[in-house]
Amino acid sequence: MDGDLVGKGILDGVRVLEIGHAVAGPAAGLILLDLGAEVIKLEKPGKGDLFRNLPGMGSSIFMAINRGKRSVALDLGNIEGYKLFLELVKISDVVIDNLDPEASKKLGISYDVLARENPKIIYCKITGFGGGPYGELPAYDPMLQAISGIMSVTGIPPDKYVRSGISLVDMAGAFNCVIGVLSALYRRMLTGKGAYIEVSLFDSAVYYMNYWISYYDLFKRIPEPLGSGHIFASPYGLFRTADGHVYLSIVSDEHWKRFCEALGFHDLLLDPRYKTSRDRVRHKKELELEVERRLNGIETRQIFKVLRENKVPVAPLYTIDKLLEDPHVTSRGVVGVMECEDGSIRTALSPLVIDGTRYSQIGCAPRLGEDTEYVLKNLLNLTDEAVSELKRRGVID
Repeated sequence: MDGDLVGKGILDGVRVLEIGHAVAGPAAGLILLDLGAEVIKLEKPGKGDLFRNLPGMGSSIFMAINRGKRSVALDLGNIEGYKLFLELVKISDVVIDNLDPEASKKLGISYDVLARENPKIIYCKITGFGGGPYGELPAYDPMLQAISGIMSVTGIPPDKYVRSGISLVDMAGAFNCVIGVLSALYRRMLTGKGAYIEVSLFDSAVYYMNYWISYYDLFKRIPEPLGSGHIFASPYGLFRTADGHVYLSIVSDEHWKRFCEALGFHDLLLDPRYKTSRDRVRHKKELELEVERRLNGIETRQIFKVLRENKVPVAPLYTIDKLLEDPHVTSRGVVGVMECEDGSIRTALSPLVIDGTRYSQIGCAPRLGEDTEYVLKNLLNLTDEAVSELKRRGVID
């Protein structure tokens, strides 16, 4: 499947086999694809990735994180299908596998096996919990937000915990997978050696909690949910305006001075209770109630304009429709349009800009098995007759 290349691929010539589903594995494949790698998504004939059509979400997740890939519908549980898979491994550089560990074991997908076929293969295994007492427990993003402590500092104090509205931990796992793959590709260039990379979503979530772990050891305090703010500065958080909300991040005395002068709050600037950052944190609750009372009478657009012009850290709270209308989004070119069967669908492009070029492919997500024949004929040199026979026996789709 050929997508439109927004920037010449920096990983041109790298071939990735993605045996993934849901978010973490496919998101890792997408990042490598945007950098120019060819990504072949291996899916089960007749079923494919469970996230192709989810209740309440439809194909939105699948389309967003599988755009531009090739889909090969291949039954790895069939001996002929498994042999074809090994042939693909021989001509590939990277394998990303985020199947359940038991499923991978049952299918014979492991680094030891694949390295015998291709000693230079770089294999990344993404699991929920990794080895250990919880190694066999199925893992989903909100579970990992809970057990890692992320959820304990997210929500309304003291104990109204909420999950992040995005797949935060899955994406962290994807990023860590890509970091590992790129590091291994560099080492392979120097040594010719392949690599086995393990990424645990649990480990990735705990890594996000790093400064709270240090905080606990330093102060022996268990942090509560932060709401929309933080404990180290004030005013710092989400404040209601006349027609919406703005987020303020006043973290220095200079920010505080510019904030008060820009909005004409000279009395607050002169108030000894709020003179220094430590003073403002000490009187955080009363200060932020007063700031919100004043902002209630001013429109979001005006607050954002005035404070931005005075270099005060501020941002409006956007819903997705407002985000897509924002001129900064347009100027950055970080949202692209996929022309698909369902019409024109917008999607976020890669955040990476290298040498002034944003690397991203905006081809649509593939139909299940759309590229099976292409891959088998062009990469494995199978004949039309052989492909037709495999399809007749249900090995491919």
